[in-house]
Amino acid sequence: MAEACAPFDFEVPPLKHVICEMREDELTRITTGSRGKRIDLEDFSAEFRAQPIQEAMAGPFALAHFKLSRFDAPGKFLHGFEKKILDPWRAALREAGFTFERCYPIIFISGKNCATNYHMDLSHVVAWQIYGKKRFCGLQDPRRWAPHRLRMNCRGPEVIKPDALREADTLCYEMGPGAVAWNAMLTPHWVEAGDEVAMSINFSHGGLRYQGQLCPHEQEHMDYQAAHPDIAEKSPDGDY
Repeated sequence: MAEACAPFDFEVPPLKHVICEMREDELTRITTGSRGKRIDLEDFSAEFRAQPIQEAMAGPFALAHFKLSRFDAPGKFLHGFEKKILDPWRAALREAGFTFERCYPIIFISGKNCATNYHMDLSHVVAWQIYGKKRFCGLQDPRRWAPHRLRMNCRGPEVIKPDALREADTLCYEMGPGAVAWNAMLTPHWVEAGDEVAMSINFSHGGLRYQGQLCPHEQEHMDYQAAHPDIAEKSPDGDY
């Protein structure tokens, strides 16, 4: 995404300041960020919070926060974010013919050479790179690697990076500060940080319709939820 499709401009304080503030918030998810074949959410909060900030930032870690309004207040690092970024983005979507049931931001910070491993999201995501570099990787032919059964069980243990996957099968983007990428719901992907700490703000969208029509991925998930209410993955219910 570029130019008018990525109208984001917000001055975020230095990364050290952001991490200090985030790690003091009890809703911040702190994990090891270890690279692997599947998502690893092993809790790393006690160890990370106990380290001096410079030592903590030098080692492996991954921070995530799903309720950013907690930081949008005077003296906080996202003060003014809703007014300057989120409200205009929602308005731009509506003006372009989109409607949505949810649209809210999430922060992801990865330590040096750490990763968010192979997974699928139950939302459409706009990833906006703020600090450092990340390599955002999807697949040339997502349905080959994620058939309907697997997509409908996207939180299950079978969602693991296939051994047969080769570089030619991937679709990867090197994202530096200011880069913006769109990732469709229920498509396999993974994100790797480079040799510096990297931060992105991702916008999560659900119930997203263009001129009244859902994306086919989201339509099939809604149909599956209606047919299998007891076992279907629940849609996220997050907000700002």
